[in-house]
Amino acid sequence: MESSSNSFNSAAEKASELEELRRKHNERMLRIEELKKQKEELKLLMEKVPEEKKEGFWHLIEKYNNLRDEHNAL
Repeated sequence: MESSSNSFNSAAEKASELEELRRKHNERMLRIEELKKQKEELKLLMEKVPEEKKEGFWHLIEKYNNLRDEHNAL
């Protein structure tokens, strides 16, 4: 009888773990969809920016990334 009780507990634990994995997966999928939407909105916004401003913007991003990399290396 104890064997069937252990099997039931094990199955219940696995079901609980599976439900938790499903919940995390659903949260991640929602976040992915949100990020895709934000990416598209940003892309449309960037298309409206004049080219000379884009160059300055990319320069700032490059400088920031270099500083961040240097900081992270310390």
